Amino acid sequence: MKKWRLLNFSVHQASMNMAIDEAIFRNFEEENTLRLYGWKPSAVSIGKNQCIEEEVDLDSIHRLGFDCVRRISGGGAVFHDEVGELTYSIITNLQNFKIQTIEAVYYEISRIIFQPLEKIGLNLDYGQIHCPSVFCGGKKISGNAQARDGNVVLQHGTILVKYRPEIMYSVLRARPGRTQKSMVESVYQHITTLTNLLKKDITPQELAEYLLNSLAETDPLQHISGELTSEEKQLALELASTKYGSKEWLYSR
Repeated sequence: MKKWRLLNFSVHQASMNMAIDEAIFRNFEEENTLRLYGWKPSAVSIGKNQCIEEEVDLDSIHRLGFDCVRRISGGGAVFHDEVGELTYSIITNLQNFKIQTIEAVYYEISRIIFQPLEKIGLNLDYGQIHCPSVFCGGKKISGNAQARDGNVVLQHGTILVKYRPEIMYSVLRARPGRTQKSMVESVYQHITTLTNLLKKDITPQELAEYLLNSLAETDPLQHISGELTSEEKQLALELASTKYGSKEWLYSR
């Protein structure tokens, strides 16, 4: 497999986070890229085909000072908590993988970022609840979504470090036939965090640093620290302003 460019952990507003992911995706040539990032302020992202009014309580978003953004990837609405979530994106070529099914590709890409966690004793499983997911002890710790252009794939996903289900379901709408209270209870029953699993209080930045260092040490010739190119930076700024920061894109479907 080609070398991997490892980007340092960064924190941005929702529109810029999605713009950077798309800029790397659209400028892909041969260099695989792994990006780890956080959100400030907290935000909700919705899948490219979702109706925002059906998924998000916009009054609560505005009241809490959070952001809302539409992704170019599929999947469902996700609450990105600035104090408790590390998000990753991987941009690569499907020809790097000797597998064919869409589901298998999801899990093979997920293993790239989650392998360092297995080395510290977490027994991870890969399956699906609403989206391709990663589990530990039968509880979900990560959900993932993709966008594709030919053989080029952008996969981004969550890694839950901590969570606040009550806040999550103050901005996400409950599913039809469910109450907000039942959705919060379901989160506690079916989802966990790395803080719970490791019995240690960590931050998204600390987790990002551990993952990047672990990958670089595992194969230093194939995992190279790098930065965004000038072309990626310019395109990201344009996309953040004209696309991800626009009501037309947010309310499109």
